[in-house]
Amino acid sequence: MTEHRDPLDAGPNSDPPLRMEGDLYRAYRRIRASREGSILTLTMDQPPMNAAGFDLHDELSRIFYDVARDDCDVIILTGAGRAFSAGGDLDEMLDRTGNPQSMAAMMIRAPHIVHSMLALDVPVIAKVNGHALGLGATLALLCDVAIMDERAKIGDPHVAMGLTPGDGGAFLWPILVGYARARHHLLTGDPLTGAEAAAIGLIHKAVPSDELDAAVAAYAGRLAAGATYAIKATKRTINMALRAQAQALAEAHVGIEQLTLLSRDHREAILAFKEKRPAWFEGC
Repeated sequence: MTEHRDPLDAGPNSDPPLRMEGDLYRAYRRIRASREGSILTLTMDQPPMNAAGFDLHDELSRIFYDVARDDCDVIILTGAGRAFSAGGDLDEMLDRTGNPQSMAAMMIRAPHIVHSMLALDVPVIAKVNGHALGLGATLALLCDVAIMDERAKIGDPHVAMGLTPGDGGAFLWPILVGYARARHHLLTGDPLTGAEAAAIGLIHKAVPSDELDAAVAAYAGRLAAGATYAIKATKRTINMALRAQAQALAEAHVGIEQLTLLSRDHREAILAFKEKRPAWFEGC
């Protein structure tokens, strides 16, 4: 296994980051990397809704460590097609209810998504081109700036799947919108439109869908033309408190989610959704 060094732990005499161009991302199959100048775009590509199946989830747990070795100044994270990333892959989730080893293999990777995104000093813009649900919402909120289609939905419906939001949502939502709003949306799973999310400060901005590309390009261009060393250092200072919380909580939250993954309610939620019927939850 390749050892991933935290880019922020490099000393003053460390070698500079390596610019690897296409080679660095060649092994990725569910995330496409493209570059325009110093702006790197990462596009999640898991049709039809970029659901976080094992392959995409695994790549998300690794790619930001690789990005830390690149010398880009701005990153845009988006989704192919009509969604940003809409939750988990139900067929895989159902299979894992009877396969604890597969479940553990996926969950052990989950904290790396949080840690690698928060440790990265390059600013990341989420171009939320469609629904961002579950892990998709967490990915958008881990980005430094989220600009969203005003009609798309963002939400964390883990509870609807009989799960707790252990992927980072449980500590990110309260920080961004306060405990009262976060409790409502995490305990019910109720989503927000992009316009509603912007109004309460969950994301930076919501725009009509036909203006999204231009809005994100303009913001990325502004950062890329700025004092990038200072911008990266500022991101690092802003994220210090978030990184401390993530170090304290990420693994514990994943552990609690894994307990709910073993529940009968989780399996029932998947079956009910697939069979288009109400779920019958047993509880504890």
